[in-house]
Amino acid sequence: MKLLHATTVPTTLNFLRSQPAHLAARGIEVTLLSSPGAELESIAEEEGARALSVPMHRGFSVGADLRTLWQLVGILRREAPDIVHTHTPKAGLLVTLAARLARVPLCIYQIHGLRFLTTSGLQRRILKATERISTAAAHRVLCVSPSVLALAEEEHVIHRGKGAVLGAGTINGVDLRAFDPAPLQEEAAAAREELGIPADAPVVGFVGRLAADKGLAELAAAWGRVRQEQPETHLLLLGGPEETDPVAPDVMAALAADARVHLAGHRPDVRPYLAAMSVLALPSYREGFPQTLLEGSAMGVPTVGSDVPGVRDAVQDGVTGLLVPVRDPDALAEALLGLLRDPQRRSALGAAGRDWARASFAQDAVRERFLEYYLEAAAAHGVATPAAPTTADRVRTP
Repeated sequence: MKLLHATTVPTTLNFLRSQPAHLAARGIEVTLLSSPGAELESIAEEEGARALSVPMHRGFSVGADLRTLWQLVGILRREAPDIVHTHTPKAGLLVTLAARLARVPLCIYQIHGLRFLTTSGLQRRILKATERISTAAAHRVLCVSPSVLALAEEEHVIHRGKGAVLGAGTINGVDLRAFDPAPLQEEAAAAREELGIPADAPVVGFVGRLAADKGLAELAAAWGRVRQEQPETHLLLLGGPEETDPVAPDVMAALAADARVHLAGHRPDVRPYLAAMSVLALPSYREGFPQTLLEGSAMGVPTVGSDVPGVRDAVQDGVTGLLVPVRDPDALAEALLGLLRDPQRRSALGAAGRDWARASFAQDAVRERFLEYYLEAAAAHGVATPAAPTTADRVRTP
């Protein structure tokens, strides 16, 4: 059986890490299709998958998109995959349409979030229309979280009953062996030393794109109160700037000028920095299923997030962390200060978060869930499926 994953840009393929290798071990041939780039080639090589590149642009260009669509139809006819699984809006639109034109037996479109929620006017109408076309063209639709599915149905992006969520959500779960705080304490101490954060200082952390819709303005405003009332606390931001949705220059300038704010940029391995955090904040305006909060919970870090679709699936309010009203810096500051003042509660929320990650989002279980879904969907659409692995095969599979 041949499966093709398609994303607009190669970076998105990082969310699928380990899945292609897992599927290959079960007899499924996996191809990764995205815009050209070294990252596409390296991910495919590491996962034991084939790489195909087609230029795709995230903006709107009727001429360029039609040329890309025609090119994609030719590629899919030549490659003849049994299943095409598309991700992100532009690939979701173009590759899904191309798959139907190329008569691919099964096309799955996965909604990772609803970008139109933070837009307005013509842009909102166009983005919403493209989502409707993608979901209508696909044979099946997956959503990355229950609340995103509910919102997609409410916004009439998807017909009720067509969409599904696997388990409790997430695209790939979390590797609990890698995201284990116990063996990372020395690395966490080294990360603090590197950044100039005292060993005993509380740290409020953020991991993600430095983008306006991640709520950086609200986090900066909340930080103004936190730093005043908890003068020993530091703020650590991991992530690079987002050119298409930049944070206001005055907000970034104020953060950069603060000696207790650490703009650490993009870090390939966030685990030592997560282990150094006391609280992880994500005051986003919209999300699909925030992987950063799941990784924080796996590391035993209490989380604070906006009460919006996607985020509310990654935080159990009052159990693993706290949910606050979106775009409300005062509520965010109150939540952060409450946790900073109560180490015992932080510890309890963090421990509950790791237990929850283990019970609901363990990567091994999530990978098996996707495998079972592909096999069921393929059989329902007349695709021959590989034989089930023997017990010995399962033992040998990493």
